[in-house]
Amino acid sequence: MSTTLTHSGLPAGVKPFELLDILAKLRTDLGLRDEDLTYLRCLFRLSRAEDFLPGRICAVWERVAGLADRMNFHIRRVTRIETRLEQRGLILRTGAANGRRFGRRGDDGRIVSAGGVNFAPLINRAAELLARIRQTSVAAQRLKEDRNQLNDLIRQIRGLDVPEALSAAREAFPRLRPSEVRDAGRMNALIDALEAILTEFSPAPGQTVEAAPPDNSVRPNTDRKEKIETCRWQASVMITPAQVLTLANEDLREIIAIYAEAAGETYLPSLPTIFLAARERAQMLGISCMEWDVVRDQLGELRTVLCLLIADRNSVRMGRFAVRNPAASFIGLARKTTRGDEVIAALIAELRNFTVGVPSHDR
Repeated sequence: MSTTLTHSGLPAGVKPFELLDILAKLRTDLGLRDEDLTYLRCLFRLSRAEDFLPGRICAVWERVAGLADRMNFHIRRVTRIETRLEQRGLILRTGAANGRRFGRRGDDGRIVSAGGVNFAPLINRAAELLARIRQTSVAAQRLKEDRNQLNDLIRQIRGLDVPEALSAAREAFPRLRPSEVRDAGRMNALIDALEAILTEFSPAPGQTVEAAPPDNSVRPNTDRKEKIETCRWQASVMITPAQVLTLANEDLREIIAIYAEAAGETYLPSLPTIFLAARERAQMLGISCMEWDVVRDQLGELRTVLCLLIADRNSVRMGRFAVRNPAASFIGLARKTTRGDEVIAALIAELRNFTVGVPSHDR
């Protein structure tokens, strides 16, 4: 084994002990135990922060017996832990053939060579592990949002007081218990099925008892082409910085103004400035950086900002568009927007109507 194995460094903003927090969150996926994390924490304390810089050797060469004494473990237990971590691709043992461990630092503090436990595999996988954490966090939030939506659909179907509708819902989802669904794919399929059932059995808007038609009734226009042209939402989502300022609430506008002033933009802020301000506002609303980055990668900067703008503005409204949890609303909007722009285009149009009384910046 190489005693001079170097690594590529940690991702920007990640500190050494934060890497252990990432492993703790992924312990089930990685097949780790409490004792594995205890062992790694002990060895991290024996290393130096500069050992984690790119191009360095990051290793610990203390004897197994010495590590066992530090953690009050049996020597065989330490050996089993090291074997398991090496099998998981998190460390590499680079000792001599006889098991002896050794290491040497240069005058500048760098490790010149080390035969012991090398952390290069773990450090090189840090970006991958961080991405898994982000995906897991967003997936859990989406599953929670979908479960709430499924509960709401079931409540609405029960509220129809139509036995046939409830029977159809039970055919699609026999137990009607969203808490039992763990798979995102099945959850989305159930949402689509119950939405179709609710649409099928719900009365049309404004429907009343049908009256007999007059003798001079005219055949209704059922031309599909004309109906599509006149009734369908315009799905194209286009918006200018001035329109963002008009639709944003006071808190978001204040943050945009601060960023614009720092960038020297005296008249209207640029879209990059708005993107930075929106990211900060998202954190204030409880949307983590990981969640924001995942949504941005899926939808792009502009659609991500629009989802935040809608959720943020609706958090201070009353009535049917009001939301209690803007962070959950943001995740829900992002999920719906991945299926097409119709939802976000409709909400932006509604929000424009709502803000008619707000002074316009779009001159």
